Amino acid sequence: MAKIKREDVIEEALELLKEGGLEVITTRRLAQRLGVESASLYWHVKDKATLLGEMASTIIARYHTIKTPHDTEQWEKWFIDHAYSFRNALLAYPDGAMLHAGSIPTFNDLVQLAPKTEYLVQAGFSEREAQMALLTMGQFTLGSVMEEQTRNKRRILKSSPMEKVKESQRDADIDTLTSNVMNTIENEAENAFEFGIQLIIKGLKK
Repeated sequence: MAKIKREDVIEEALELLKEGGLEVITTRRLAQRLGVESASLYWHVKDKATLLGEMASTIIARYHTIKTPHDTEQWEKWFIDHAYSFRNALLAYPDGAMLHAGSIPTFNDLVQLAPKTEYLVQAGFSEREAQMALLTMGQFTLGSVMEEQTRNKRRILKSSPMEKVKESQRDADIDTLTSNVMNTIENEAENAFEFGIQLIIKGLKK
């Protein structure tokens, strides 16, 4: 039987995620890939929830690497860059947003919030405002990416809302407004994300 380390379990789980999304990640399949018995995985991760949390934390540590600058006058640019960095990390793997949303934050995840909060406090926000700004940005980004990744799955399955609208109105013309709205939903995820982040910035500046 193969000898494995905790890092081996997490990396192999991430490979599974890349290949088939969250649906294919089971302890049985993971154990088979690693050449061990399912029970031996629990020497390294106590349960599946812990595994998913470690996977999410690894993705964030690997791809969401933006640092807080010294110049607090640049807080707006940093806030936008921070949001995009988080977005890109979630998009790095299929179901990245769903994984992050359903995982338990690790201690390291929570530690990373302190310097970001302190940076916004130094920029003139109260501690409460800084915390809520980061929470709002995080939840908006998470929801935005979750929608985007779900739409990508629908495209693969050829079951997008636009196709359903066309099917339901096969014998009638789709009005221009409906068509434009559906096109925006299906094809302008990044533009919508940018628009939303700018709205958050405007709210913070008031």
